[in-house]
Amino acid sequence: MTPDTVLLAHHPLLLAVPAFVPAIAITVVVLVIARRDRIAEARETAAQETAAPTVQELDR
Repeated sequence: MTPDTVLLAHHPLLLAVPAFVPAIAITVVVLVIARRDRIAEARETAAQETAAPTVQELDR
């Protein structure tokens, strides 16, 4: 190799980052939305269970 030879190789990670960052961001957003939805559903279920007795409970 001569002293004036220039290597044009880049680290593969530098080329892969632009492809993975949007995919990771979308995955995080979907997981956050799913988590919030599950928490909200659990709150609604708990509120419905404690709100009023059902007809079957009143017949006992």
